Amino acid sequence: MVLSKPQNVQNDLQSGFSSCQNYIHTLLNVTFNRNDLLDWFQGLCSYLTTIIGLIGMYYKQTRDKAAPTQNTILLYLTQVLTSLSLLINTFVLEEEIGLVLTEARKCVVKQISCCLESIEVSLSCTPAVTDPSGNFVKWMDTALERVSEITLHNGKTKALETYTETRQIFEEVLSHAMSIAQVSLPQDSKIIRGSCQTVLNTLASLQTELDNPTTNPSMVHLFVDACSHKLCHLEKKVNTAVLKLCLKTFSQFTAPLEKIRNFCFDGEKGVGDELDSLVADFDLHVDRIMQIGLFAVSCSSDCARGVKIRSCLASLEALESELVPSLTAVLLEKSPHNRNCAEILMRHWLDQAVALQKLIFLIIDPFAFSQVIYEEAAEIVDVLSSTIRKSSMIEQRDVVSLLVVTKVLQSFLSQSQSEFSDNEANKVKTKLKDYNEVLEEVETASKLLLSGDNNDPENSKRVLKRCKILLIVLKRIWVCFADDVFEKNKSQVVEKPVLELPSIDSLQLQPTGNPFLDHIINRGKQILQERSVLYRTPIKKKTGSAKAMKSQQIPLSKLVHLRKLSFVNITSNEPSLDLQITDILNEMTTLSTSLKPNTTKTI
Repeated sequence: MVLSKPQNVQNDLQSGFSSCQNYIHTLLNVTFNRNDLLDWFQGLCSYLTTIIGLIGMYYKQTRDKAAPTQNTILLYLTQVLTSLSLLINTFVLEEEIGLVLTEARKCVVKQISCCLESIEVSLSCTPAVTDPSGNFVKWMDTALERVSEITLHNGKTKALETYTETRQIFEEVLSHAMSIAQVSLPQDSKIIRGSCQTVLNTLASLQTELDNPTTNPSMVHLFVDACSHKLCHLEKKVNTAVLKLCLKTFSQFTAPLEKIRNFCFDGEKGVGDELDSLVADFDLHVDRIMQIGLFAVSCSSDCARGVKIRSCLASLEALESELVPSLTAVLLEKSPHNRNCAEILMRHWLDQAVALQKLIFLIIDPFAFSQVIYEEAAEIVDVLSSTIRKSSMIEQRDVVSLLVVTKVLQSFLSQSQSEFSDNEANKVKTKLKDYNEVLEEVETASKLLLSGDNNDPENSKRVLKRCKILLIVLKRIWVCFADDVFEKNKSQVVEKPVLELPSIDSLQLQPTGNPFLDHIINRGKQILQERSVLYRTPIKKKTGSAKAMKSQQIPLSKLVHLRKLSFVNITSNEPSLDLQITDILNEMTTLSTSLKPNTTKTI
């Protein structure tokens, strides 16, 4: 007979959590001597292995009651493993340089302590706190279902009650859409805002008809259909905005952080304004990464992949209060400790960001993404053609912007081929070879023909011809992914994305004069500010100084997704918790034996 409350396991868990928390804080007293580090690390792994084993026993004994917390627990355990990997790399670097990297160790201690505390709370939490990352789908489905129930068949009073409930649900959908608009490219932000206004206008028309003393049932039905149509139209606009955000973000995935690193390592004191700008760009970049990542999570029903994506996002979030301060510390004092501490944290951030990008590539729909990339590249080629028609020469940097965009598709296709159908893989294979060859030809030609004295009108035309060929090959790849539905519409024109990185101020949506729309815009800002993936962070406040940003934790959005439009809704059988616990234990064993006497490489 299974006990409903396995008190013995709970007591063991409480004891294990307490002992492990005490032990992890002794890290700051451990020297960088290899034997001391190895003994301490194996002791930590022993504590964690015991806790993980007890968690497995707890779930077996409370399978039904504890089931809702499984993904949350797996996320925290995955974060523990990620933190251990950072700790190992820190130990290896410490031995190489002969210094204890105190700030890096503190970062690991904080992360593991937070995860252990959160696991303990989750196990004792009844009812379990639900995962809100997929709420937008639920709100959208609920809104479409609820608005369809507005009818006069059950009387006008009932219809008005249903309308009031529907309006509240629409508000939630629109608020989440506006949270996306906060970090979207400027043109897409305007499109989303305009689409939200259209939804509200249609909803208002429905209310006017319901309030009419002589309500016309046919008109009510017409306005209900219009509300559903406008809501789906908004969904498509938001979806397109996220795709364009993917292209913009992935085309410069690590560049904003590397700019801060180069500035702090090579710069001098007294240049705070430039640093402020770099930090602001990086904050916006991370916000976008978070939006895209959580969008992808909620588009996939592959729970294991979702946990991995959320873990990568949580790793980026955990470094928010550590990474930039560690880099600015180098600007203030270029000591070996500061330099190496900044390098190890930056390397960890980049590793997690690259891993996240690979996971997201496995979820993005190749047809939709190829279309966005093609249209972006076509716009750049149009600009190049226009420049030459004016009897001007194009510059190498103009072609570089085209190469940056098209290389995103190259990276996407190489990393996501495992998700292609056999038909797609066969069609893409030969065309991808041509694409890679033409891409290399354009890059080489731009370097040789547009550099220095070689740049003249004739060479500019020669490079443009190659750019147009690249565009043709790119379109062939896009068409490879077209199915019967998309084939008829593959030449449709959609809104052109904006290439320039907008400033923070340009993304602040101004009041509209419509009280309800203004309320929704403010709700969207609140959603963007207050949500985080795993580690709670305070609300972001606007500041104009790098010094203030140094000590500030920037919260990231907890975003939402739209249904089956540009991300693949992957279906898979969710692996049992027992198997996932076993995988984590195996990984723990691997980590615990990874610090060998001759270890010199990072993991």
